[in-house]
Amino acid sequence: MAQSNKAKLWEQRVDISERKFKKLIKTKIQLWREYYRGNQWNPLFDENQNIDIYKDQVVDNMVFSNIRTIMPSINFRNPKIFTKPLKKPHRVEGGVFDTISASVLLEITLNYYFRELEIKRQVDKCLLDALLGPWGVIQLGYTAEIEKIETKGEGVEEIEINEVIKSDMPFAVRRSPMDFRVDASAKDSHLEDAEWIAFRWIKRLEDVKKNPRYNNTAKLKSNFVVKTDFGDAGAESNESVPDMAKKGNEDFMRVEGWDIWNKRNRRLITLVKGHDRLLQDTDWPIEFDGFPVEILYFNENPDEIFPVADTDIYLAAQDELNRIRSLQLTHIRNVSSRKYIGRENAFMDNELDKITMGGDGAIAMTSSNPVDSLVPLKDANVSQDLYIAINQLKQSIPEILGLPLGSSRKFDTATEPALLAQSASTRVAERTGILEDFYKRISRKVAQILQQTLDGRTVSLSEEEFSDAQQFASDKLEKIVGEGNTVLLPWLKVDKEDIKGEYEFTVEVGSTRPFNQEVRKRDIQELTQLIGSSQALAQLVEPLESLRRILDAYEITDPERLLKDPQEVQQQAQQAQQQAVQAEQAKDQPKRDTDLEKTKIKSQTTLTTALIKASSEAQKQNKESEEKG
Repeated sequence: MAQSNKAKLWEQRVDISERKFKKLIKTKIQLWREYYRGNQWNPLFDENQNIDIYKDQVVDNMVFSNIRTIMPSINFRNPKIFTKPLKKPHRVEGGVFDTISASVLLEITLNYYFRELEIKRQVDKCLLDALLGPWGVIQLGYTAEIEKIETKGEGVEEIEINEVIKSDMPFAVRRSPMDFRVDASAKDSHLEDAEWIAFRWIKRLEDVKKNPRYNNTAKLKSNFVVKTDFGDAGAESNESVPDMAKKGNEDFMRVEGWDIWNKRNRRLITLVKGHDRLLQDTDWPIEFDGFPVEILYFNENPDEIFPVADTDIYLAAQDELNRIRSLQLTHIRNVSSRKYIGRENAFMDNELDKITMGGDGAIAMTSSNPVDSLVPLKDANVSQDLYIAINQLKQSIPEILGLPLGSSRKFDTATEPALLAQSASTRVAERTGILEDFYKRISRKVAQILQQTLDGRTVSLSEEEFSDAQQFASDKLEKIVGEGNTVLLPWLKVDKEDIKGEYEFTVEVGSTRPFNQEVRKRDIQELTQLIGSSQALAQLVEPLESLRRILDAYEITDPERLLKDPQEVQQQAQQAQQQAVQAEQAKDQPKRDTDLEKTKIKSQTTLTTALIKASSEAQKQNKESEEKG
């Protein structure tokens, strides 16, 4: 297929996906984000177009409070990845491949990169996207080298400006749902039936032309302008590209392009709309199971690509809550500013001015015969139905989301609060499981990247990881060799050949701890009491690891400085045992000395008696011999 025809074909495919995205979800995403920020009264229109009839526009922001409640209840504090080999150790060319040792090495390396790449921070952003709706998107890959260009008078500059993406490193980066497109024919939210996905990017024209990864850039032109007019929320820019070009203001001109990952033939295609040739059409740099992306969402939407967002479910209730609260405030203002009815010609103008211009309010004059010259008008009381409706709305929204119930809630039956609390707990457990699965899928793809790119990387080890490495892969630990001594260091050198194979990934359940320190301290205390109450349980628990968990619950940042070396503790225990034996022996020594002395005396007496008896017998025998002779 000719380059121009191929570029046109892919441009059509992206355009169809763009139209579907704009029709079904783009406006909703913008709306949900505005509601989260608190801009909930006609958020997608400017002030001049706001024609709402409510004088007071109160915002009772349930969207923000709900999301900030859900996130810490399901989020992972310190996610720890565990690996399990799917095959037992087996023979390979040159020997036996130990899958157990390889699993330990991969587990240590994965946890190192999770810390180094700050993957949890990126997942937190995806979690916020997923709770707002419709999903969170994280892209994974590998950067061999950050491209740099020479600039006149500025020296060397990096083309990619992203602190998360580093040379010779994997990366896991949150991508905005606004910059992510999917094959328009796909219907599965996990992208299992999608043929291709695309990521939008915006770069400077000179950066694109100098990037060695791109071809066919000689005739490339800018097709995008950075937004400079922030009064209109719906536009990318206040001017078109030609208008900006005429003014010579190229600083805000950019190239908008798409990186397309085609799963059908494993090709990476780079497209710029309006440009008749592709900038890139190459094989995938890294092989993945599926696309180099993972999706996080919480509500299935059968036979539709976009999941159902939590926010979308209760947006109408949020609007109604704002309206009722606004009516309440309007009534309060009316009551606090009284109105009067007065008889005509009862007051001089300057006296009326004192009343109308003072702290009260307006006067309506009448020629009828009121009882007094000036009578306050009573405002109607607010119907109790408004307060009942507000309470119902504020209770129903958390119930929809499965959030814990407030303590002031009243129930019709005794069993109702227990059932609702169980439902909330189940919903939290479901969301936590979905997030845990998201972490496992990310771990699998990061492992696939490392198995193809890792080349003698040195990783630092915690005390626990050092112990595992010393047990299963001591030959991989870095060493310093001195005069007759070999010192193992807490660093591990790992190569892609050391971690090849297939593995099962899990996330430690204990790492899904809430952020509340009091809850963690309470839980660890209850667990310690439970273990201490049973001798059988206490024998099964590792004391040192149990102590580490306790210190972690109390947020001790440097537990290694508090804990003694296990070998030192063992030596001290042996010394204490020896001292106890010696003390026991010293305690019984006088008795043993007395018994020994008695034994010696008794033995001496017995010996003397025996000698005397023997001497007597000898004399007797001699006398008898003499008599016979």
